[in-house]
Amino acid sequence: MGEFDKDFSSPYFPHVSIDWDPSPRFEVATPEHLTGVTPEKFEGFLRVAKEYVDAHPDQPPLITINSWNEWSEGSYLEPDAEFGYGYLKAIKKVFK
Repeated sequence: MGEFDKDFSSPYFPHVSIDWDPSPRFEVATPEHLTGVTPEKFEGFLRVAKEYVDAHPDQPPLITINSWNEWSEGSYLEPDAEFGYGYLKAIKKVFK
């Protein structure tokens, strides 16, 4: 993430996402997608984002996370049958 500091004059705010697959919404084109994120991987992504924010105390400590309930795209923090509260526990573990 350090390259953003050199390439852009505006502040960079890290974004962390869980799976993203909008392809069910498209009949023909298959858009880019990201799958296979687990609570453990998500926790690692959160730690990297937090390290970046902690290393930049001169800007607001903002990290965005996608998304609470984008079920149709497979990107959601809400508890489910596969991982339970895993994603929410990862957030708590990193930021509490």
